Amino acid sequence: MAKTITICASGAFAAQAYELKAQLEEKGFRILVFRDKVKLNGEELKVDHFNELRKQRLTSEMLALKKQLMDEHIKNIEQSDAVLILNLDKNGISGYIGGNTFMEMAIAYYLGKPIFLWKQPSPALPYYEEVMAMNPTIIDGNVGRLKKESSRVIS
Repeated sequence: MAKTITICASGAFAAQAYELKAQLEEKGFRILVFRDKVKLNGEELKVDHFNELRKQRLTSEMLALKKQLMDEHIKNIEQSDAVLILNLDKNGISGYIGGNTFMEMAIAYYLGKPIFLWKQPSPALPYYEEVMAMNPTIIDGNVGRLKKESSRVIS
């Protein structure tokens, strides 16, 4: 049976998350990832565009949709054998982990799921110590290493 991994990442990394999903599925994993499109007020939007709109003006409809997306992704984490944090560079921060992704890591940690980081997070993150205390396995962008390490830590 294929191991199930949920990819957690900033919505700004949606395109990269879906590219990685395809690569990992070729390696035999079952991959769960957040939706790439959402409906807001009847209009279909790419998730990265939705994220940009929220920064400009946050409405009650946007907050309700954000909550729905969070709830869906938490269910993905619950159904997974492990999570992979796709922590690419953003806003001049190497290995960026935003607030929502950090929350998802904490949920995975609480549920006892192995946590994989795509790359070393920046010590400049305000919660760097907490991230590292969750004892993640850093795979340095190496899909082969994820395959090897997941076989070791996922029963």
